[in-house]
Amino acid sequence: MGARLLRILLWTLLALPALVGCAGRSAGRGPVRPGDSVAARAAGITEVRFRPVFELPGEDAARLVEAVPGGQWDRGLAEVAEVLLSLHVERSAYIDVATTSLVTARAGYPGQVHAMRGLTGGAFPEQLAAAIARATAGVPAVDLGLAVRRFDDGTALWVLTWSRHRALLDPLPRDIALDDPVPVRVDIEDPALKGAALRLMVAPPHGPVEELRLTEGLTRWLDMFHEPGRWRLEVVARQGEHTEVLLLFSVFVDAPPPEPRPLATRMPPVENPIAAEQALLAQLNALRADNGLAPVQWFSTFEPLVREHSAYMAAVGQARHVIDGLTPGVQVRARSFAFPFAFHHEAVAAALTATEAMQLVVDSPAHRRTLLCEPCTHVTIGAALEPVLDRQPRIFVTWELLEFPKGPPRRLDAAER
Repeated sequence: MGARLLRILLWTLLALPALVGCAGRSAGRGPVRPGDSVAARAAGITEVRFRPVFELPGEDAARLVEAVPGGQWDRGLAEVAEVLLSLHVERSAYIDVATTSLVTARAGYPGQVHAMRGLTGGAFPEQLAAAIARATAGVPAVDLGLAVRRFDDGTALWVLTWSRHRALLDPLPRDIALDDPVPVRVDIEDPALKGAALRLMVAPPHGPVEELRLTEGLTRWLDMFHEPGRWRLEVVARQGEHTEVLLLFSVFVDAPPPEPRPLATRMPPVENPIAAEQALLAQLNALRADNGLAPVQWFSTFEPLVREHSAYMAAVGQARHVIDGLTPGVQVRARSFAFPFAFHHEAVAAALTATEAMQLVVDSPAHRRTLLCEPCTHVTIGAALEPVLDRQPRIFVTWELLEFPKGPPRRLDAAER
């Protein structure tokens, strides 16, 4: 009887955020495009993503982060701890793996989560924190969360959650419609795992697990969600005989298909790519200023190369650094275009507006690092519109941040190439 009540309470608590989110959405809002992180967040849809918090919410959180080498607070993990605590208030309760997995999936945290529970006389659980520190020894970064319930007799019930933070995942919607594709992009953070072969394990609600190859830093679109229910995804790194779990998360295929957009009497105004480039430069320098970095100057010499690359991306409809059969990329093309050579740091994106493209790049941890390149002094930004007539064209953008260790490159004439 007790186990049945616990399951009922669990599903009730997990359903509440979804009910609140549905009630708060505007009926006039357009449908969310597959994998569109910006639109998903604006529509109030929970995302699968890391949620680091650098201003710690209290003294207990600060003590936990200080006690675990490499510890960092994650709001998603803190939400997991709060729900687990609310489900296990009884002093004899036990946190099982299945409950932790489901709560983590609904919270949208993309890591392998461990939970510890303890009762103290009111003091901070030093022994639990020390156990986490021992279990994560040698790991560069550890995500942490904590929840506490204090009782009238002075005792305190604690739930501590932790996860080894070995990789970054670009944000993606947690709830998707049937048959929607989902983009998965992973960047390895742990130096010990750099160069490891990545594999993505996809477990449908029913049926065998499918193993797919992943390439670090490249987006793989998954077009396989043809069955309603919870799909579990696991990213593992393989080095020889050693296999390490990097990411573990779920996608819930239980959202209804979006309603078709109403037919417009006229196409929305199309963005001017040249004007967008200057607006993106201003946004880039504002982002750098917010992070204590110097602004970058416009480098006009590479304008033809960068705009050409964006035009190639728009022609094939894919945001990529290298396009097979068309271009080996801006950095390679620049070798026969100008001298001395520069160091290139590149980001690419596509969206309906330049502002949305900028937000997508800022949301991607790897691309955000590119925009915040500290030694970079110059930038060339190229934008191009998708050549379509039956719908609003997307704008494809290339950011080329540059270092000049031997001075600014000079364009070569035909005889020098």
